[in-house]
This record gives sequence, C-alpha cells and structure tokens, in this order.
Amino acid sequence: MKKIRRLTIFLLILVLMAHAGCMSTSSPARGGLTGIVTDSSGKPLSGVKVATTDASTMSDVYGKWAIDSLTPQITEVSAARENYQTQKRSIEILSGETVENINFALPADTEIYDIQVSALTSTRAKVTFYTKFQAKGQVRYGVNALMDKASVIDPEVLFLHQFDLVDLVPASTYRFKCVATDKVGRALESEVQSFNTSSTARGDAPTGLKLAKVANSSMIQAVWNADSAADFAGYALYRSQSIQGPFAKVGSGIINQNGYSDLNVTPGVKYYYRVTRISGSGEESSPSTVESFLMPGVMTQNAVWTAQESPYLLTGDLTVGQTNSLVIDKGVTIGISRGDQWDVEGVSDLIDITVLGTLMVQGTSALPVTMTSVSNAPQPGDWNGITFENTADLGASFIKSLKLSFAENGITGIAGLPEIRESSLYSCRQSGVQCKAARRDVILRSLEIDTCATGLSIQSNLVKVQILDSIIKRCIYGIICRDNKLVEVERNHVSLAGVTGIDVGNTEAASKIRYNIVGWGSNGVGIICRGNDEIRRNTIQANVGIEIKDTAKAYIRSNLVLADTARNGVGILYSGAVAYNPNTASNTIYVQNNGVWNVTGLRKYANSNGTTLTGVSTDLNFTDLTGPALQGGDPFVNLADLTFSYIPSSGSPVKGGGYDYETVGAENVPD
Repeated sequence: MKKIRRLTIFLLILVLMAHAGCMSTSSPARGGLTGIVTDSSGKPLSGVKVATTDASTMSDVYGKWAIDSLTPQITEVSAARENYQTQKRSIEILSGETVENINFALPADTEIYDIQVSALTSTRAKVTFYTKFQAKGQVRYGVNALMDKASVIDPEVLFLHQFDLVDLVPASTYRFKCVATDKVGRALESEVQSFNTSSTARGDAPTGLKLAKVANSSMIQAVWNADSAADFAGYALYRSQSIQGPFAKVGSGIINQNGYSDLNVTPGVKYYYRVTRISGSGEESSPSTVESFLMPGVMTQNAVWTAQESPYLLTGDLTVGQTNSLVIDKGVTIGISRGDQWDVEGVSDLIDITVLGTLMVQGTSALPVTMTSVSNAPQPGDWNGITFENTADLGASFIKSLKLSFAENGITGIAGLPEIRESSLYSCRQSGVQCKAARRDVILRSLEIDTCATGLSIQSNLVKVQILDSIIKRCIYGIICRDNKLVEVERNHVSLAGVTGIDVGNTEAASKIRYNIVGWGSNGVGIICRGNDEIRRNTIQANVGIEIKDTAKAYIRSNLVLADTARNGVGILYSGAVAYNPNTASNTIYVQNNGVWNVTGLRKYANSNGTTLTGVSTDLNFTDLTGPALQGGDPFVNLADLTFSYIPSSGSPVKGGGYDYETVGAENVPD
C-alpha cells in the first residue's frame, strides 16, 4: 500500500510540472511595420534598405516596404541608400499588430553643400554652409570622434548658415559636421570634415601708425600697415591724453581692419595713440610706436597745454569756444602748418587761432611759450596768427612771455586785447600786434617786435592805451598809435624803421609820448604827430626827426633830434599846406626847448615850403663840435647800429637844458 501511495504522489507531481511547463512556453503574438520611402520632393525611392535590430527589407519601385514577424518592443528603424542621407526613427512594435505609415523622406547628400572654413586662427574658425531648402542649421565639432561641442542654432530658417567657433585649442585637429532641420522637421547631416588650428605665438607690433582728422568732421582717423601673418585675429587701438599714459582701449572688441575712426575726441586736446596686434589665442603684441595728434576745431571744453606734452602741432583752425578756456603753460612749443590740411575753405586757407572765450599764455623769461610755422622754409604769413573776437573774455585772458613768428598778423584784437607783456613777435607779414575798438584799456608792455611791416598798430580805441618799454626793430612802420582816447607811449626803442618810427595822433591832450628812442639806422620820419599828444623827452635819429601835421595841437618839448646835414635831414618839420603862423593857426602847437643836431638854419625847424617854422621857443644850441656828447660818439660818422649808445656822456649840455630845466632827450646825463 505504501508503494502504491508513493507512486500515485509521484505521478501527480509529474502532471503538475508538465502543466506548468506548458504555461511558461506560451509567447505573445508577433507584430509588423509598413511604410513608404520618398526623396525630398516626395517621389518614391526604390532599393532603400529599411532595417530594425531584428530584420531588414528593401523598398519596391513604389517606395513601399514591410517587415513582419517582429518581436514586440521599442526599436530603431533606419532607412539608407547610397547618395542619400540615412534617416532613423524610434518605433514601438505592438503585439499582434502591424504599425503602418512608418514613412521616410531621404534628403540627398547634396542638400547640405558648399561647406567652407575661413578666418582660421589658433583659437577660432568660421564655418559656412548652404542648405537646399530653408532650415535651421548648427555645427557639431570636437577634437575627437564624439564631436561633443555644438554651435548655436540658427534663430530662423535660412539658406545660408554661418557660425563662429571660438575658444578652440591651438595646434589641434577638429572634426565637425554640419546639421540642419528643415521646415518639415527632416534632419540633415553632412559628412564629417576636419580643420587644424595653428600654433599660437605673440606677433610683432604693428608698424606705420598715422593719424589724421577726417575732413569736415570731428573724428581722428588712425591707420597702420596691414598684417598678413599667420595666426592673426585683429588689432586693439589705445588712446591717452598724456605720453606717459594711461592708455585706454578705443572702441569695443577687436578691430578687424588696419584703421579706425575715433569719434570720441574733443578739439583743443592732444591725443596719443598706439596699436597692438592680437593673435588667435587673444595674446597681444607689444605696442606700436606712439603717435600724437592735436585735434583742431571749435573747443567745447577747457584745455591745458603743458611742457610735458610739448610740442603741439596744429594742422587746422582752432577756436577757443565762448564758454571755454585754453591755458598754455610755460615751455610749450606750438608748431603751425602752412594751411588748413582738413577743412579747406579757399586756395590759401591759412590756420587761425581764434579766441571767443579765454586764452591764457603763461610763459616765463626762461621758459617762454613758442608759436611758429613748421614749414621747411618758413615765411611771413604762413599762418594767420591769434585773433581775439568781440566775445573774448579779455579780463581773464592774458599773454606773457610768448614768442610768435611767421604769422600774417601776430595778435589781433577785434574789440580789444588782453594784457600782453614780455613777449616777442617777429617775421609777421603785416603787423606784430593790432587792435581797434577796444572795450577795455590796452596794455602792451616789454614787447620785442622784429621784421614786421608794422610793429604795433593800435588805432581807434576809445580807452586808455599804454605802450611801454618795448623794442621794435626792422619794421617799415614801428608804432602806429592814432585816434585813441588817451595814450602813454613811453620808454620804447625803435630801430631800423623804414618809413616811420612812431606815428601818433590821439584826442586827449594828456596823451604822452615820452622817453622813447627812435634811431639805430632809421630812415624816413622819427615821430609823426597828428593829434593832441605831448611829444616830450624823446631821442630821435632819422631823416626827419619830428613831423607835425596840420591836424596836430601838440606840445613838442625837450626832445633830442639828430638830423644829418649830409643827408639833407630836417630836425622838426611842420608839413601843413600853409606855413605855420602861431598868430593865425587854428591849432596851436608848442615847440619848446628841444635840441637839434647837426643841421642848422632852415633845416632845424622848417615848414614844408622850406621856410623857417616860427613859434619855436628857447632852442637848445650845441656850441661845440661834439654836439650832445653821446656815449656812442658822433651818430653821423658811421651809420648807427643796434650797439650804438644814445646815453649822454657826463657833462653833456643836454642836462637841465630842456623845458622846465629837465634833461633833453630820453636818457639822463650820468653824474
């Protein structure tokens, strides 16, 4: 019984195990896929291999394909044919079902074309390609087969796709492919290509930096020699207002061409520029040589010119704006080109320095301020000079220790001048200093003017004029000071005058022309008197010592006149059309206590008709052959030059012999 029971249990276990095995070997139903393959235009493509991980087939002449008996799962389905780009899709195979409409549209390989790599440096490259249809493009790249970097994606569908690849590794081989997605969502890919970045090295500094003003604008244009060496990424331009720096970069980013127009500049300021070369890695070369440029134009801010930044080269007109000031410090040199090089207004457009606001020239005797032509062969009239317009702030302006040369007119006051002192002006084609219609007193002190047509021309100013302690040499007209209200022309030395030494004719009787010396080879007339001036204690050596016009109502007192008999000289000449008669003349003149040497008789005091000028009182007569006994000797033996001394010797008869017992002539007799 026990054996039968054990057998029965064993058989039962076998039956249960067999039943379980049958359950475990049952499987789900197989599935399938069908679809169509076309090209980009929608035409059927035959011979396309359509494959899954388990099976594959070929499309027929209608582009149709089908794969059956596939295990239900998610699988990748690909469609591939030669000369076309492979397409792939992830599809879920369903149990017992055929998934239809798994369609592919294969783009031809030529739908991404004309791939170019340009602007290649050690750290960047520019990739350009076209797509046959509008698409959003991108570049995938890397130093290995993974191509694990990607450019930005086009923001919109385009035919032309351009991408800058930056921060590349120098001396490396990069693999890349161009990809795109068209408007219907198809993915396009090019073949894998490659390029090599160059090794990086610090380049040489750029050469040939030149600066100029852009004509009729407020820009400085910087240009330099172009760079064609390898591993070139661009330039950086730097600017400073001091040769010592600091230099700051001009503009933003890298300059890709060998020039730049700087808009952020101000007239009246001297700028310094230098340029560097940038390699592909971003490394800059050493800077180029520094070049400077003084910006001409109308100043819109205050400026100070210093000896540290000297010299300054002015190549165009400069105007100090009405609300602005220009301060020129001691030791500054300003070179001025012959003619405006940028904003030409005419055939001979000479450079002007025009003051509408404030000009302060603050030189010293040891370190003067110099303004002169930079022409290879400078000539009088190379530039127009300095002009103070009627809006200029004359009270705040001043000129001290200025050396100015080769101008048309050195300094001109349209409606007055600031105080000018201890300055020299030479080789001006017309006048050293000229002024009219001044609205404040004119003060000219300790000037030296040489080789100008007119040294000083100060006329028609209804204010007080002072011309003091100045030296005027080799001018056709030394000092013209006429039609002013009140003047003091004192202690000036005029030499080698061509026509007139001093020409005065002013309205106030208190005007004084005193202690002046006109001599040292002057021709023509020493002093011309036309108005109500007092001509007193001057020393004059000229062909005509003093000429009195019939408009004069003047005092001629205590002057020492040296008129040469051998040259048919005249001491004091009244040049009215009618001989002077003190009893009938409408304008009374007083000729008192003068000393005239060495002419005698009619040549000492004469009318223009050759008669003797009457009304002369107490003439100082020289009774010995030595005349006034000057320290320089006899001024008629040799032509007096700049070294001749008109100081009287001790014991000279001029001492105390003049009006009210004053010494005759400009200088006192030594004790």
